[in-house]
Amino acid sequence: MTDSSVLLKSLHTAVVRHDRETLGSTVDQALDASMPASEVHDAILSGLDRVRHRFMSNEQSLPDFLLSIDTVIEGLERVSSLREGSGAVGDGIPLVIGVVEGDPHDMGKNIIAAVYRAYGFQVFDLGCQVPNEEFVRSVVDRQAEILALSAMMSTTVVAMRDIIRAVRSKAPDTVVLPVGNGTLFWGAMIGFQELLDAGIIDRLPKMVGV
Repeated sequence: MTDSSVLLKSLHTAVVRHDRETLGSTVDQALDASMPASEVHDAILSGLDRVRHRFMSNEQSLPDFLLSIDTVIEGLERVSSLREGSGAVGDGIPLVIGVVEGDPHDMGKNIIAAVYRAYGFQVFDLGCQVPNEEFVRSVVDRQAEILALSAMMSTTVVAMRDIIRAVRSKAPDTVVLPVGNGTLFWGAMIGFQELLDAGIIDRLPKMVGV
């Protein structure tokens, strides 16, 4: 019988090396050995944490980072499918993400959506060039706790202000998170008070574990 610590380390390492085959077989071994699905889940995410820190410190390339994310998603889906109905791994926090209308760039949004999925969020991806009212409707319909607004172009980031105000009127408890290079212009063009008023700075760390 394989020691549980060995299996947990193997799960972690498989994610770091984006080794899908090893991760899949180790997930099977761990669950066959009656290891709690929550422990398997946490071991996989610990590997993702390692990969994320390496990527953020420029120790890992973007392609390798994305391969590890795909490996994590596949591994978590396997855990969920093998333990369906156990309640060990839930659907996660509902999150709506999309690129604001007028901006055709979606590569950054796709990466962010993949990372959120890997961390267990229930992601509803609206795509790019999303009208303001579609963001609001999706947040309300999906009862989303987080809305991630993506913009790469400084000329389209202004639309985020109107979306935030509309969401706050319909779903005041939803955290609105600006993402993408365009949001670097947010403070100058809209004002950081919007972030404070939307509750992003105070509430986001608690919600996503920053």
